[in-house]
Amino acid sequence: MTTAPSADASAAARSPWLAPVLRAVPALIVGLSITFSADHSAFIGLIMLGAFGLATAAVLVLADLRMRRGEPLRPLHRGLAVITGIAGLLALLAVATTTTAGLGMLVLLVGGYAVLAGGLELVWGIRHRDRSPLARDAVVIGVGTLALAVVLAFVGDPVSAVGFFGAYAVVLGIFLIIAGLSARWTAQPKEHAAS
Repeated sequence: MTTAPSADASAAARSPWLAPVLRAVPALIVGLSITFSADHSAFIGLIMLGAFGLATAAVLVLADLRMRRGEPLRPLHRGLAVITGIAGLLALLAVATTTTAGLGMLVLLVGGYAVLAGGLELVWGIRHRDRSPLARDAVVIGVGTLALAVVLAFVGDPVSAVGFFGAYAVVLGIFLIIAGLSARWTAQPKEHAAS
């Protein structure tokens, strides 16, 4: 006789794969908005960073609330929520308080986000490679995010800076969807074998 799984077990089974998929949504929206926008000014780049940062922070917090207490992704999500939230707030503050939001501010904020978030994700992925099925994906995302910081260090115009940020957001979103769905499909055979 089998018993119905509790709500906690159900949420725990969904959360690890659902978290990356939810995190992909703001990245794809911002990345595609940049891609199809004719204006690649630093001003637009800062607005997009603000939207990306605040939306991503909100999604990470919501995903964190759905996870069970011992889930290894929780500390990563909390750290990324703080980093992206601060980057988003600073970007929108820069837009609101300055009449000329320039390339320097855009590169500083996107680069700062990329260094901190990429470093956190890379370290978390390396430290949790034996404890989480998403650790390998975190290493790839961390390296890709750090690569964005390196690329921005050599950018000399806002069009390129905003374009690279948009491309990063699209690639991040697609990768997160693939990572989340792969984690779900990998977990399903294990769940069926256990029942």
